[in-house]
Amino acid sequence: MAIEKMALLQIVGSLDKIHPILKELIISENVHLNSESNNAYSNNYFVHEFESETNLIGTTPFNLLDFDKILIECKKDILTIENICSVLDINLKIDIKTLSSSNYDINEVRIDLKNIISSIGEKAEKIKKIKKEISDLLNYKEKISCIYDQNLNMDKITDLNYFEYEIGTLSTENKWRIKKNYENLSAIVLRIGIIKSSVEDMYIIIYPKQFKEETNNLLKSLSWNQLQIPKSIRGTPTEMIKQINNTISQLNTELEELSKILEVDKEENKYILNKIYNVLKLEEKITEVEKSVDFGDNLFILNIWVSDKEKKNIEESVGRVTNKFIITEKSANELGKQVKPPTKLKNNWFNKPFEIIVKMYGLPSYHEIDPTPFLALTYTLIFGIMFGDIGQGLVYFLAGVFISRKNDSVGQLLMRLGGSSILFGFIYGSLFGLEKHELPWLPSLVGKVLDPKTIPSILLTGVIVGIIVLTISYIFGIVNHLRKGDVEEGIFGKNGVIGYLFFISLILAVICITKIIKLSVTVPILIMIISLVIMILKEPLTNILLKKKPLIHGNAGSYFTESIFECVETILNALSNAISFIRVGAFALNHAGLFLAFLVMSDLTTNIVLKIFILIIGNILILTLEGLIVFIQGLRLQYYEMFSKYFSGDGIEFDPIKLIK
Repeated sequence: MAIEKMALLQIVGSLDKIHPILKELIISENVHLNSESNNAYSNNYFVHEFESETNLIGTTPFNLLDFDKILIECKKDILTIENICSVLDINLKIDIKTLSSSNYDINEVRIDLKNIISSIGEKAEKIKKIKKEISDLLNYKEKISCIYDQNLNMDKITDLNYFEYEIGTLSTENKWRIKKNYENLSAIVLRIGIIKSSVEDMYIIIYPKQFKEETNNLLKSLSWNQLQIPKSIRGTPTEMIKQINNTISQLNTELEELSKILEVDKEENKYILNKIYNVLKLEEKITEVEKSVDFGDNLFILNIWVSDKEKKNIEESVGRVTNKFIITEKSANELGKQVKPPTKLKNNWFNKPFEIIVKMYGLPSYHEIDPTPFLALTYTLIFGIMFGDIGQGLVYFLAGVFISRKNDSVGQLLMRLGGSSILFGFIYGSLFGLEKHELPWLPSLVGKVLDPKTIPSILLTGVIVGIIVLTISYIFGIVNHLRKGDVEEGIFGKNGVIGYLFFISLILAVICITKIIKLSVTVPILIMIISLVIMILKEPLTNILLKKKPLIHGNAGSYFTESIFECVETILNALSNAISFIRVGAFALNHAGLFLAFLVMSDLTTNIVLKIFILIIGNILILTLEGLIVFIQGLRLQYYEMFSKYFSGDGIEFDPIKLIK
């Protein structure tokens, strides 16, 4: 339940072994390419020693200019394979296990691809062409069928000496625009049909040949879609449809014959095509990575991030293909601020679905505390308090089970929130809004939620939960700042030790003023004043502590003005933070009150069917509308009240090199 420890590996290897080494790294799917580590290693002496030891002088230099050419060739061949497979209805899949165990190289691929193209490529291309032709003909048929007058003779219009015509479609919006431009249009515009499958109408436009350019310019501005009827199709719409049907029938016969020929060796072709596709995709990815590699005359240098637990596996996988390499390692802590390590979250089964909520805000940087476990616990708890109901929680849980089949993270998240709702439903004694006084057999620790004696306790619970989670948020913030070496914010800042001291003193002052506990208000107010003074003087105090000079950088007047305004903001934020968590209890009461309104409405009728209908509608509205509001409110408390104390969210995600993302 943390961020995985990372190490920066530098691989220096013989240039003639770059391909097999990169193949192993890509297939492992555990390597993050680093592009910021130019200063992380001092390579000159090390590289010289490597070249001497491995006796690589005389190796053919690597031609960097070939990268783009190789990529273009790979993409072209991949497209050819994809086109053939789309015609043969073959699903291409990346098979990492086959790639890792296969010695099938790119030269063999080129030969097999050439054979495939010569044996089935032409037929596949012809099938594709026929399907396109059939699709176009069906499109013509649909539009011609929409013409009102199916006996309209197009040939007579075509034979006009001084006029030309176009048949096409206009959207509803452009239809009104053309009507407004009738006086500027030297043409006759007639609607000849309505296309039922779209929002477009069919029109024929007849215009003098001398106004062709003017008419075309206007039609372009109206997004005119001209219907290009093939020259072989002539006559009336009825005759055209017959001709199209005959042509489609002939094309389908030809298509069927070609498909039968290709079907004979389909399974064998499927195996070969998948094999070729896998190697081409791997070659494409290797070339993309090579563009990021540093090269010497006879060697290459590659910097990669890997998790600590994968270091040994990476070294072993490279060692399997060559001994002409050296790997050096530096931990993220050794590198300090020289480079920014990527973040790879490591959470257990319960916390993992909540990573999507964290990532919506930002990814924790490598040296930050991962907020996911804390968010998972607090968000689940707060949601349950605000939306506690056995039946409605069960609906969310079952919805999560269903959604997880398509989107596992979202489904699992919904299941956890539903489970929390069920748990608090037992505490409140609520089943689809009905409480213990309606259903005496329901267990309940609270009793009636809207009882005047219960309401203050529920509101106070929200505040207590808020103080606890904000305290933990302050602690996380202090730890994160001190990890970064930011003493100023970690100790003297508004989210540091002094900031928390001010916050807790404010809470104590409110408790004393309201006489919840009989204590003197003088001490907490005095601590608040001292805390504010320290926050105003945080920069000079930090510099005194660290023995740095000058005590204040820049203009002192500007510094103190800015610091005073920051203190005012701190006071307002502290008040806002404490009050915000009253909403947690308020939403719990609102949940019960909203259903009570529907219960009262159902009591106004004696019809049992209508009673049940009103209660069902009430539950649906609560599940959708109020459920969404509670979900958003939970996010707000996390993002604005808690994350602002300790989470920056400026991390770089660990993005391993993979054939498929």
